[in-house]
Amino acid sequence: MTNSQTSTISRDKHLETLRQAEELETWRLENERYRFYTPNGTAETFINGFGSGDYFICFISAANGVGKTAVGANILANLMWPRGNKWFNGGLFKTWPFLKRGRIITESALVDKNMVPELKSWFPRDHYTTEKGGKHFESRWKTDTGWSFDIMTYDQDLTQFEGSTLGWAWFDEPPPDAILKATIARMRRGGIIFITATPISGSAHLYDLFASGEMEVEVTLREGEEPVKVKRKVFHLTADVESACKTHGIRGHLEHEHIVQMVAEYPEDERQARVYGKFQHLIGLVFKRFSRQIHVIPPFAVNPRDFTVYHLLDPHPRNNDAGIWLAVDKNRTKYVVDELWVKPEDVKQLAFLIKKKNSQYNVVHMGGDPSMFIEDQHTQRSLGTMLSEEGLSYIPATKMRAASDKRIEAALNYTQVNNFMLRAPELYIFETCQRTIYELEHYRWEEWQGKTAEKHDRKEKPVDKDDHMIESIGRGLIIEPVFIPFIQNNSQGVIKPSEFDPYA
Repeated sequence: MTNSQTSTISRDKHLETLRQAEELETWRLENERYRFYTPNGTAETFINGFGSGDYFICFISAANGVGKTAVGANILANLMWPRGNKWFNGGLFKTWPFLKRGRIITESALVDKNMVPELKSWFPRDHYTTEKGGKHFESRWKTDTGWSFDIMTYDQDLTQFEGSTLGWAWFDEPPPDAILKATIARMRRGGIIFITATPISGSAHLYDLFASGEMEVEVTLREGEEPVKVKRKVFHLTADVESACKTHGIRGHLEHEHIVQMVAEYPEDERQARVYGKFQHLIGLVFKRFSRQIHVIPPFAVNPRDFTVYHLLDPHPRNNDAGIWLAVDKNRTKYVVDELWVKPEDVKQLAFLIKKKNSQYNVVHMGGDPSMFIEDQHTQRSLGTMLSEEGLSYIPATKMRAASDKRIEAALNYTQVNNFMLRAPELYIFETCQRTIYELEHYRWEEWQGKTAEKHDRKEKPVDKDDHMIESIGRGLIIEPVFIPFIQNNSQGVIKPSEFDPYA
């Protein structure tokens, strides 16, 4: 055989090898797409949060077009068929410690047109089987690597979400609160839940779940036992539409001009969620300037020499009695340092709880809801009178609700430029005052519903719900509280800072 013939054979073998490699690459691109998935920058952060194993619940609230469902599908594919994709190489992707049984839950309208096609487009062909299981879609899935999961929808009866023990669950779009709680209970042998959603509507409970972040909460496991403090293991990531932009994002897949055209067609009242990935219900809040990052601070000792305290009470016959303690310093900065949110057995118990809190502060003013001073037609006595007999003398607070809300709004306002605080807010809230924080994050304007909304201007009245602490704060601020130098009362003694317990 001549050198020329040998060279030709060698070249042909090389070309055949290249052809086979190209065919294999083409086959993998068509049948094992998940091996070549490249996340954008925000998706990468979410994958890392999930894969770290540090969290129980992971949530990405993403704008439309970011690729949140693709992220979820690829998390599952790289868990079930690990093939060395570099973006899925840590923690849970190397060692899975939970059951390999899971569940996907989504909107009924999205199963056939979105979820099932998305899974099939990323999962490796011929490495899994599906069954409809009496549904109109493929609801039962099994892999050749020992994993299994079912697909359920939010319109199914709540009882169908009970029973099974799971190792993971994926919610695509905001889950109803009851279904989320039922699914959390399925993780009794350990597991992880992840949520991919554009929080358009029905997601206020998710905000409550993630707004407080990883703060510690007290948990009582047995009745009568002392509560234990547990750090919540939650991870929340917000993704705006620009995170998927080729020009402005990291490894984006959307053209900027296409994003602009898409956003231009969104209704104004949906852009908060569809463009920025933020909770839609926040648009209707009365106090839009309130921010946990700005206004919520760790508690400190409220020394009577440095702070004057004003106490406001808002009692109710059926709901919890609500009260706040508003401290003022020499600079007239205000702090909600304590709160009361209880349903006491009687007036004596209410008085005891108020006195216990009063004893920690230099209280110079006690104001109460005007309803406290209305005499009962049978007993000819008011709550104000009964509390006075217990040594607590209140004066009627204002009824000017709209003006009080305006005063809170002004106190929360601040000016910040490039993370530099040019003008600090006048009002802060201790992080221990959880009911107060809850109300500030939920107090919203009342809106017309349905077609009626098209025939009326927006209402000028907030919803009369979740506003008890807010009412008390407004009543405290509107009297323009000032710092009053402390005069020691020898019969009571001076309260030392070390005696202050903000968690009591």
